[in-house]
Amino acid sequence: MSSPADTSEKINSLHKMAKNLLKQGKSNDQIITQLAEQGIEPTYAQMILDNVYRDISDRRNFWKLLFGGLFFIGGGIAINYYSYKIAENFHSNIFYLFWGVIVAGVLLIIKAFTLFRK
Repeated sequence: MSSPADTSEKINSLHKMAKNLLKQGKSNDQIITQLAEQGIEPTYAQMILDNVYRDISDRRNFWKLLFGGLFFIGGGIAINYYSYKIAENFHSNIFYLFWGVIVAGVLLIIKAFTLFRK
């Protein structure tokens, strides 16, 4: 019987193998065949391949969410600054504070990092 560390190492090596084969331009069937040659079931090989695709998708979504969140925060700060400056030019003590835009940006960044940690 193998230890949990050995099993985890084997799973990680299979994921790396699938990712490398994907980078080489192999088709899904070729990747599944080569993973099956390592002594695993074709259905498990398909699951590994699906996980590799999901990891790639999560990495892309991380960057999209991160830059989107930074854009919202930057835009929210700019809108609030100009709202204050306009109120100041009109000698008003009241200006609009758009805090929701900044909160939306923070939430997007939090969502990005939860994807990254998966």
